[in-house]
Amino acid sequence: MLLAESDEEAEQLAAFVQQQQGLGFTDVRLVDRQEALSLAPGLNDSVVAGSYSPSDGQADPAHTTQAFAAAAQRHGAVYWTETTALALLTQHERVTGAQTGRGEVEAAHVVLAAGAWSDELAATIGLHVPIRTRALQMILSTPARAGSLQPVLSAVSRMLSLKQLRDGAFLLGGGWAGEPTADRRSYTMRPESIQANWATACELLPIVGGQHIERAWCGLEAMSFDDIPFIGPISGLGGLTIATGFSGHGFAIAPAVGRSVADQIDGQPTPELDDLSPSRIASSHPGQVEDFIRRI
Repeated sequence: MLLAESDEEAEQLAAFVQQQQGLGFTDVRLVDRQEALSLAPGLNDSVVAGSYSPSDGQADPAHTTQAFAAAAQRHGAVYWTETTALALLTQHERVTGAQTGRGEVEAAHVVLAAGAWSDELAATIGLHVPIRTRALQMILSTPARAGSLQPVLSAVSRMLSLKQLRDGAFLLGGGWAGEPTADRRSYTMRPESIQANWATACELLPIVGGQHIERAWCGLEAMSFDDIPFIGPISGLGGLTIATGFSGHGFAIAPAVGRSVADQIDGQPTPELDDLSPSRIASSHPGQVEDFIRRI
């Protein structure tokens, strides 16, 4: 549920709902303050309206990943954990596998989906992928009464994603930044980001303020130069599909991306990937791309 805290923001939401319905998301609807409160009791006095999608939801990234992995293993997939991918292997303008900490692995087709480190692997075959790393913050609270909040909350004027987990803890995000380390393997927290993220959640839903911060951390995200992921083959280079630069949205669309990439490799039509093609890298202005990568 995306919330408005002024009449002007409510007008923005009305236009947003109309746009979403026009794109086929017919369950998205505008709700007034009374219905917003029925969906999320305890909202602050400023909330006047919201857009709500009852078919939207949330999932636990770690549990979801484990479930997909287990399902793939039942169909014959093999996973190597704690194994570093060092380089891609090529032969006659075709990617043929990868060099790993456990030796070379040959493959009929390689999918490069190494998140914030995809550019490093791409560079081993002279391929430039314009992404940069951002450390995006998450905060976990101490558990409140379970079931206090059902929908995931955000607001037009706030950097906030707020949800409640099964054990009652609140999980806060919204794009607040930490600092990635120079080697892009870790991060440091920004105290001001923690304080501001927590404050905005408490302002929107005051019951959050009855809890304390249990812990805070950052995820290392690959941001593309235009905030749109690169998904698809590379022109002139066979045997390779890249899927990176998800710019903070990878988990939500991961099942659809996996299906589309598999279909594309299998030679089936995938019009949903047309505007995500890495070919747009070649048409971008080199100076703008480099400025993006160097930006802090």
